Amino acid sequence: MYPDFRLVGHRLCPYVQRVAMVMAAQSIAHERIDISLDDKPGWLFEINPTGKVPVLVIDQRSVLFEAAAICEYLDDVTGKSLFPSDPYERGQHRSLIAVGEQVLALTATLIYQVATEDAVDATMHQITQRLEILAGYIEAKPAGVQGKLGMLDFVFATVFRPFPVLAIGLNRDLYAVLDSIKDWSSRLLADDIVRNVVPKSYLVDMQKFITRKDGYLGRRLSMVPTRLLTS
Repeated sequence: MYPDFRLVGHRLCPYVQRVAMVMAAQSIAHERIDISLDDKPGWLFEINPTGKVPVLVIDQRSVLFEAAAICEYLDDVTGKSLFPSDPYERGQHRSLIAVGEQVLALTATLIYQVATEDAVDATMHQITQRLEILAGYIEAKPAGVQGKLGMLDFVFATVFRPFPVLAIGLNRDLYAVLDSIKDWSSRLLADDIVRNVVPKSYLVDMQKFITRKDGYLGRRLSMVPTRLLTS
């Protein structure tokens, strides 16, 4: 029997989504508490001095933070690993997960920091470079563990999820000449576990979230009709 789990997060946070997908895949019952990142409650800093989410509270007394650490813990405690059993393949997945973390960081840069079109070009170039690394693996060998979605899939599901919003805001094809990545993204985002950890209004919510930021992408998205993200 698993401990009592409480997952503290934010409804749009990709790192929280990763943990939530792992818990759903492993059929781990838990309580979910979503907070506002613009008005964080004081108790969050009491259980996690970094003030970041996700946070996993275990049996109302022990705390873990950082998505990778939480997911590794859940992988261990269930005894049903979401990594391949072969050591080399497991290492490959972890290497590609590191690439996914880089893309997430670059996406955050687009949302929070990039102020000019030239800076967008430079950031998108870096994202494309990393997707090309991933494409080489995906073309050679599908992701997943024993026919089911694995940790690598869940990480990249969070990478791909905001791409439709970015594509509309930047008027770019983020999957240009990366057909294998586009196909994988479509399969992941159609999966029930992946779809159900975010609200149905995710794309519109992300648009509103980004437009509140003072950057190039936010300014572009502020001019995009909401209907383009709901059709």
